[in-house]
Amino acid sequence: MKVCIIGNNLTSLILASILSKKNLFIEIYSIKGKKLNFATRTLGITSYNLDYLQNYFKGISKKTHLIEEIKVFIKNEKINEKVVFSKNSKPYFHMIKYDKLITYLKSKVKTNKFISYKYLKKNSQLLSIVKKNKFKLIINCERTNILTEKFLTKGIYKNYNNKAFTTIIKHSKVNNNIATQIFTKNGPIAYLPLSNSFTSVVYSIETNKKKNISEKEIVELIKKFNPCYKILSYKNFESFNLNMKLPKKYYYKNILFFGDSIHSIHPLAGQGFNMTIRDIVKFNEMLDKKINLGLNIDENIYKEFEKNAKSYNNMFSFGIDFIYEFFRLNRNFVPKSISQKMFTFINKSKKIKDFSIKFANQGNLNY
Repeated sequence: MKVCIIGNNLTSLILASILSKKNLFIEIYSIKGKKLNFATRTLGITSYNLDYLQNYFKGISKKTHLIEEIKVFIKNEKINEKVVFSKNSKPYFHMIKYDKLITYLKSKVKTNKFISYKYLKKNSQLLSIVKKNKFKLIINCERTNILTEKFLTKGIYKNYNNKAFTTIIKHSKVNNNIATQIFTKNGPIAYLPLSNSFTSVVYSIETNKKKNISEKEIVELIKKFNPCYKILSYKNFESFNLNMKLPKKYYYKNILFFGDSIHSIHPLAGQGFNMTIRDIVKFNEMLDKKINLGLNIDENIYKEFEKNAKSYNNMFSFGIDFIYEFFRLNRNFVPKSISQKMFTFINKSKKIKDFSIKFANQGNLNY
């Protein structure tokens, strides 16, 4: 049985590797020469999801840096509050550079006899691929290509009027296992440890307030909110616009859409990639069930996947949107006295913190 996976990214590589374990033959299609500029992009992987990946990629956890504590601040002219999520029995999540993870995955795929690469010269050639009856399943893992533009036109779209700036700072060596998220008047900034000497910084600036911002200004803001680091240097800055996109359907005829194409969200909670891993878990379990029962694997699984994954993905996406809007409204409209009482209550409530951690780690409380 042959499966077509479209995209040369983390989602396609992980999905291809896992499906190949069922002796399925995978062809990965991508546009020749299309490059991903993710030199400073990083990922946070929850402990639950990393344990799952470890089953298929032995030693992957050794390439990550664990986070044992999370500090959340609001800092502006009116409010200066803090919530601390302290150490638990397991680290909350693990940080890794995007390019480090994709290089590792490509090395694994390269030696897999069930996986082959196919390169196309033009984006439009994808249309001819999906018209063929060569594949039992066709899974598009790209956020933007001719297929998503043509067939995922209906759904929910929200422009945050935010631009995320990313860099990696090199600093003096410290014990570096605390992630810091600060909600500032310009937007949220996160300091995410990668090692004892390197930390990822992601700053989402509200562009409707300040349309043009220079790299020098970003550096000054990083210094201003710097929680503890003696900064030695900065890697190249990258930036991208932020929006939320949730399509009405997850499939079109013989194409299943996957990963960022079905849930583009704000990065402030670091859940985008984790949602994709949970989707892979669900889809993999559905395939296993059909194979074990001797049932035919065809496009009917698309509808079943949408039914099982869409509600959780939408719930998570709207939850992250609520967090963003909550802190934005808190900054502008909530009286200081109310804000202080609310944060005091959250800090004292172990149940709220445990619920938040478990939900962020597993995606839902019953899974």
